[in-house]
Amino acid sequence: MLDDIRGNVKLKSYVSYVFIICMVLVTFLLIAYPNLKELYGNNGKIGLNYLIRITVPFQHGFSDLSAVIHLIINLIFFWFFGTFIEKIIGSFRFLILTTISFFIYVLAHRLLMSYGQGFTPIIMTYAGFIFMILNQSKYLKTKSSFEDYYRLLIGLEFIIWLIIPIIMIFIPIYYDSDSGLLDAIFLGNIFHIIGGLIGLVMGYYFKSYIKEKLLQQMRKKYIVHTTIDKYAFLIALVFPLYLLLIFFIHPV
Repeated sequence: MLDDIRGNVKLKSYVSYVFIICMVLVTFLLIAYPNLKELYGNNGKIGLNYLIRITVPFQHGFSDLSAVIHLIINLIFFWFFGTFIEKIIGSFRFLILTTISFFIYVLAHRLLMSYGQGFTPIIMTYAGFIFMILNQSKYLKTKSSFEDYYRLLIGLEFIIWLIIPIIMIFIPIYYDSDSGLLDAIFLGNIFHIIGGLIGLVMGYYFKSYIKEKLLQQMRKKYIVHTTIDKYAFLIALVFPLYLLLIFFIHPV
């Protein structure tokens, strides 16, 4: 069942593409034009204008190499988690999920006066949400647990929940050698934990809807979404338009 959903080209992930384009454009534009770092991301600054802080999820890394590596990792997880979630719950609900995670992340970023950046906390929201999809797939007693995509998602969940948190401990230490171990564990993972919890809560909130869509796939061999899902990507265009607006409000 999950293999069929993943391979169904009729189920679109246009909202996902909007966010992917935002990440790629901001990250690579800042590599090509370093002066734009005054407008997007945090450029290593703790105190940020709130208009610019909203752009933090789209910029990755503080050097060109770290930005590219961070971006590629996020795009891989986004492709397997984000686009798949959108196919199941539809573009409109996926946009709601992403937007809630996005702004809670930005708010927490401000409250903790963080200098981190990137889309990873929102990827963690998707990772938390995926648990409910896997749970419902198994709950419906389908053969999904024997499918390639089910096993792939289990493997990716293992990596993102158990391996990446260990790697993230060393990031604060790399940028500040005076950081203690406990500080590094907290600073390296706090936003990921927040994002993951949001995904778990939202997954539980959408539990019945996830079940409904999986049942559609199981019984009818296809998932049907609503009209608003077809046009949700137009609402999502607010994000790239905002990035463009920042450029004109605060010209470099």
